[in-house]
Amino acid sequence: MATPDEDLAARLAQVAQFEKSVRPGPVTRLLRSLGTTAGFAFVYRRIGPIIDPRIAHIRGGRFMAKLYGFPALLLHTTGAKSGQPRTSPLLYVRDGDDFAVIGTSFGQPRHPGWTANLRAHPQASVEIAGITVSVEAAEVDETTWTRLFPQFVAIYPGYENYLVRRGGLTPRMYLLHPSAI
Repeated sequence: MATPDEDLAARLAQVAQFEKSVRPGPVTRLLRSLGTTAGFAFVYRRIGPIIDPRIAHIRGGRFMAKLYGFPALLLHTTGAKSGQPRTSPLLYVRDGDDFAVIGTSFGQPRHPGWTANLRAHPQASVEIAGITVSVEAAEVDETTWTRLFPQFVAIYPGYENYLVRRGGLTPRMYLLHPSAI
C-alpha cells in the first residue's frame, strides 16, 4: 500500500503526463486573438461561467484542456460566506509542484469570489484530467506575482489587457501547494 506521500507523487506524475498532451489548436489561437479585446471579455465573463463548468466535467476535464489548448483545472473551494462547496474552472501555470492561479474577473475592477473563498478557507483541491489533488492555498508576494504573471500572459495574452481594465486593482494570485492529506 502506498504512503500518502507516494500517492501524492503518483498523482502529480499523472498530472504532469497529462499536461504534456495539452497542445494549442485552432480554438486556442482564436481565444488568444479574441481574448485581448474588451468585447470578448464582456461576452465571455457572462457565458464562460455557464459553459466552462459543463465542459470541464466532460471526460474528467480532459476535453476542456484539449479543446481550449490551455492548462485548465477545476478549483474546489469552500464558500467564504456560505460554507458551501464551490467549483471554479481556471487556467493555471505550474511553479514546480505548485499550481498558480490568478483572479482577474475578466478585467473587471473586483476580485472573483473564489479568491475570497481561498482567503477564508485555504484548504482546497484541484482536479485536472480527473485527477484530484488536495492543496493548501497561499496568496503570493509581489516578487512571485511579478515572476509568474508573464507565464499567464504567455498562455493567454488577454491577461495583460485585464490589468489595464481593472483600474489599478492588482489581481490576487495564489500558489496552490499540493498536500498529501
